[in-house]
Amino acid sequence: MPRTRKATPVDVRHRAGAAREHLQVTLERLDYVEGETERSAEAQVAASNAISAGIAAADAICGAVLGERASDQDHRAAVTLLATVTPDGPAVHQASALRPISSRPAE
Repeated sequence: MPRTRKATPVDVRHRAGAAREHLQVTLERLDYVEGETERSAEAQVAASNAISAGIAAADAICGAVLGERASDQDHRAAVTLLATVTPDGPAVHQASALRPISSRPAE
């Protein structure tokens, strides 16, 4: 089980807000690179922010449901803890898609 820390309602609102902001940056960067096939800094920023949005959303969900969130340096811990919310829920399946992305080395 991943290391966790308590999550207050204020923490949940903060992490949910961070998730929305990371998602907004992701969408802005994707609009900027739409149609491009070459790797770019903008695409890398979009991917990084998508991962951060997923982690922050997992933190908010876990905080709201479990009263705690992952505090491990390994971001996959957020996915592991999220799986305890509803083991077969759609959010877990979507978050598990972040595992291969978040474990790739930086280029």
